[in-house]
Amino acid sequence: MRIIKRAIPDKNGFAIFKQEDKNIYMAECIPFLRVQDISQTIRWYERIGFICTATNRVWEPDCEINWAQLKLEGAEFMIGPDERKSNSGEKDSSLYFRMEAIDEIKEKVKQEKITAEITEEKFYGRKEISFEDLNGFHITFSCHLDIK
Repeated sequence: MRIIKRAIPDKNGFAIFKQEDKNIYMAECIPFLRVQDISQTIRWYERIGFICTATNRVWEPDCEINWAQLKLEGAEFMIGPDERKSNSGEKDSSLYFRMEAIDEIKEKVKQEKITAEITEEKFYGRKEISFEDLNGFHITFSCHLDIK
C-alpha cells in the first residue's frame, strides 16, 4: 500500500499529491447545477461572496447567458439552464464547502436574511452553516472547530 500525503496546489491550481518521489496530478471535478434563471442565480451567489468567473458570453458576447461558473476561495461550481419538461421540484444535488473559517459567510447570509441552520459543533469536529439557495439546492459551509 502506498500512502499519499496531503494535496498541494500547483501554479495552475491543480492538486498535486506527493507519493514517494513522484508528483501525481488529480483531475478536477466541478459540480454542474441546473437552474431556472442563470442571471438571477449569479446575482444571488454574488451577494453572499461568490465571484462569477466566466459565462458563455466569453465566446458568445451578444447572446443570452446560458452557462456560468462561480467561485469562492478556490471552490467552483457551474450553472446551466434547467430545460427539463417535467421537474418534481426536488433537488438531488447539494454543495458542501470546506472552508478555513465560516464567520464571513455567516454574516453575509444573515445580512441577506437567508434562513440558515448553524451547528456550532458536529460530532466529526466541524462547525457548519447550512441553507437552501434560491433554487432549492442545499448548501453547507464548514470549518474546523478551532477556527471561527
